[in-house]
Amino acid sequence: MTQCFKELAGSPEEHWGPSGFTATRHVVVPWANREAMALEVVGDGYEFGTTGAITYPSTEAVKGVRVASKPFVASPDKQGVFDEIATELNAYKLAELTIEYETIPAPNISFPGIDPDTFLTYSMDFGGDVMTLPKQALKWESAPNSPVPEEVKAVIRLPVIEHHLSWTRVLAPPWNAIRDLIGKVNKLSFIGLEPEQLLFNGCKANKEFIVLDELQEPQYGWKLDYTFRQRTIHGAIEGGPLVGGWNHFFNGLLAKWDRLLPVLYQSGDLATLFGQETEDPFDEP
Repeated sequence: MTQCFKELAGSPEEHWGPSGFTATRHVVVPWANREAMALEVVGDGYEFGTTGAITYPSTEAVKGVRVASKPFVASPDKQGVFDEIATELNAYKLAELTIEYETIPAPNISFPGIDPDTFLTYSMDFGGDVMTLPKQALKWESAPNSPVPEEVKAVIRLPVIEHHLSWTRVLAPPWNAIRDLIGKVNKLSFIGLEPEQLLFNGCKANKEFIVLDELQEPQYGWKLDYTFRQRTIHGAIEGGPLVGGWNHFFNGLLAKWDRLLPVLYQSGDLATLFGQETEDPFDEP
């Protein structure tokens, strides 16, 4: 911290819960320094001043995420008649800042390397696809020579895990990589999964306010919500690897899982989804 402040009595407030540790602090700073203090707390992650959000004392994963400001004494120094709403404000001696801290989850799987001044969070969901096995692959265990009637439908459920990676404060998203990789599977091992087990299902992108720069111009970054679908087939290839992925289907003639050719899902380097481009084409000139 480079801004002088005084912490008020009754601060901090600390909470422990399912989302981890959170805290709120109430501090007083000179009115003219309120924005500089806010920038020190939440950071900006880029070239506009600081290098990232500060951490809560004696912690590493708990970071400043929001700052609210109000007059410490609600009596302005000068209460004149204003004639320009866009440029004139009440002036005060002191500002009270409410600083909120939250736990930023640490990666619990092998995430790709990203810009250290951006944030990456992860969540997982479960679902499944269904598949009907071909009739020629079926036989009765107790009577292998007896035909399987047409009305018998061997429907199996293939578990699918959805991996959600949210990447925030991205200045120049990798738009070209996003467009190229949608619908493709991982060519290389990615977040701990073998090739062809992870399908890039798409991305939701939102442009968000980051900070006001020294010229009081708003600066924006992107939040990218990536969705990947994992399909892992156990015992896919006899005598080979014990897992298969999106290009494996059940071979009714051989009665086993096999890789279908030509492949239905092309592969690509999914790690390129986490590299920033040199400029953002959506930026205003």
